[in-house]
Amino acid sequence: MHQFRRVAAVAVVGTAAALVLAACGSGGSSNNSSSGAGKNLVVDTTYDLVTLDPGRDFEFTGNLIDAQLYETALTYKGDDLSKPVPEITTYSISDDDKVVTLKLNGKHTFSDGKAVTADDIVFSYQRLLGLAGNPSFLLQDPAGKNIEIAKTDDNTVTLTSSVANPALPFILPNPSLGIVEKSVVTANGGTTDEKDSAQSYLDAHSAGSGPYEISSSDIKSRVVLTANPHYAGDKPVYTKVVVQNATGATQKVNLQSGAAQFATDVSPQDAKSLESAGKIKTTSGASLYTLYAWFNQMPQFGGPVANEDFLNAVRHGIDYDKILKLVGPGSVQPGGVVPQGVFGSLKSDPSNSYDPATAKSDLEKSGYKGQAIKLLVDSEATAGNASFLTIAQTIQAQLKEIGINLQLEPQPGATALATFRSHTFQAGFAEWGADFPDASDYVAFGPDQNVGLRAGWATGKGIDSAETLKPLFDKALTTTDNSAREKAWQDVQTEMNKVGPFIPILQPGALESYSPSVKGVVYNPLWNVKFSDLK
Repeated sequence: MHQFRRVAAVAVVGTAAALVLAACGSGGSSNNSSSGAGKNLVVDTTYDLVTLDPGRDFEFTGNLIDAQLYETALTYKGDDLSKPVPEITTYSISDDDKVVTLKLNGKHTFSDGKAVTADDIVFSYQRLLGLAGNPSFLLQDPAGKNIEIAKTDDNTVTLTSSVANPALPFILPNPSLGIVEKSVVTANGGTTDEKDSAQSYLDAHSAGSGPYEISSSDIKSRVVLTANPHYAGDKPVYTKVVVQNATGATQKVNLQSGAAQFATDVSPQDAKSLESAGKIKTTSGASLYTLYAWFNQMPQFGGPVANEDFLNAVRHGIDYDKILKLVGPGSVQPGGVVPQGVFGSLKSDPSNSYDPATAKSDLEKSGYKGQAIKLLVDSEATAGNASFLTIAQTIQAQLKEIGINLQLEPQPGATALATFRSHTFQAGFAEWGADFPDASDYVAFGPDQNVGLRAGWATGKGIDSAETLKPLFDKALTTTDNSAREKAWQDVQTEMNKVGPFIPILQPGALESYSPSVKGVVYNPLWNVKFSDLK
C-alpha cells in the first residue's frame, strides 16, 4: 500500500513544495531579538495530516512535525541521503547483511526527563509492526517477513531479517520509526498489537526525545510545538513553532504580511516575486519523485508501443531541458527511475537524451505508421510551475516533430491511478515517490512486480526485455556489499534505459524560501527541514 500513498499524495501536494521562512514571528519584536533567544516560527502548510502517532503516520505533514518531536535510531545529516549516521544509536551490520546491531549513542532524554533506553527502541519498533498500519512495511524484510527485534543488553538492540537486508540502515531514519517512551505510551493505551489505543493521546501529546514537544494540537487546523526542556542536543533558537493549515493563496498573503514565517505551498512564481522584492531568499533542491512515461509491453494492449525501437524514438524525441525549464527551480533530469540523491541512482544516461535525428531513425525502424497513441495523464496533479497535463502537452508537441501521434487521455487522479493499475491501458505519464532513500524501493518497477505489471512487463510472455532485466533485478536484490550493490542497481537502470518500458523524464524540485535573517536552512526530502537547525 505504501507506493499507492506516495503516488496519490502528489495530486494533493503538487510535488514541488515551497518552504518559506521569514524573520518576524507571531510573538512580536521582543521574541525576535538579535540574540535569537525565544524566537517564534509560524508555519503555513496545506494539511494532509491524519495523525501525529509516529507508528501510524505516513503523510507529508505528519513527517514534517514528527521529525521535530521524535528522534530516530539513525538519521541523515542535512540533505545527504547517501549514508545514514547515528542519532540515538550507532549501528553495525553483519557480514551476511541479516543483522543490524544498534548501540545507544550517549544519553538521549524524553521530554519528561527520563533517558531513552533499549526497551523504548524495542517497544517502538514492535508497536509499529503490531499496528499493521501504512508504515509497518518499513520493518519488513525483502522476503515480506517482519523483522525480529530484540534487546540483547541494556545498551543494545538487534534487528534480524530472514534474508539479506542491506537497505535497513537507510530505512531507519524515517520519521515513522521515531522512538517513543514506552512507559508513557503504555500508560495511555499503547500495546504492540492491534489492541493499541494510544493514537488519541499521541495526537495531542508527544512522547519523544526530539528538540520539540507538543504544546497544543488540533489535527485539522493547528499544532503548536515548544522546545523540549530536556532535549540532549543543542537547544533550538526557535522555542515556539506553530504549524497551521492554510491554502496556497492564504499562505502567500500571510507570508507577505509577516503573519506566517514558513509556507509549504506558495507557488514558485510567487516565491520568485517575493524574492525580487527583497522579502525572502530562496534555495532549491530535487525532491524524491520521478515523473516518467510508461508504455504497455503486452502487444494486445500496447500495439506499436510494445517495441524497443519505438521506445528509443521516444527517449530521444523528448527535449528534457525544456521540460525542466517548464517545471522550474530545483528540477533535474534523473539518470534512471531512481531519483538523484538516492543510493543506487544514476546521475545521467545518454540513452535518455534529446537527439531528433536518432529519434526519427529509431521510429522508422519500429515500423510505426502514425496511428494514435493514447497517453493517460492525471488531470489534477502538478509539478512545480506546471501541471502534469501541461507537461504531457509539451511532450506531445515534441514527439509530433519526430512523427509520433500522441492522443492525451486526461483523467482525475483517483481514476487515472485505477486505470494505470488495470494493466490494460496503452501508455501514460505517472509519478513515483521514494518511500525510503534506497534503490531497492524501486524493485516495484521490475518485470512481474507491481508497477512493472501495470505496464504489462511480465516474464513468460515472450517479452525479451523482461527476460533480460529479470536476472539483473534479482542480482541487485541479492547483492550485499554496498559498493557492488550500488553498481548492480545502476546496471539495472542502464539496461532499463535501453529496453525497458519506463522513460524517466523529470525529478521535480523543492523550493525553500526564507527570510534573509534566517540561517541554517537545509532541505531534506524526507522531512523538509529540521526547525532546530535554524539559527
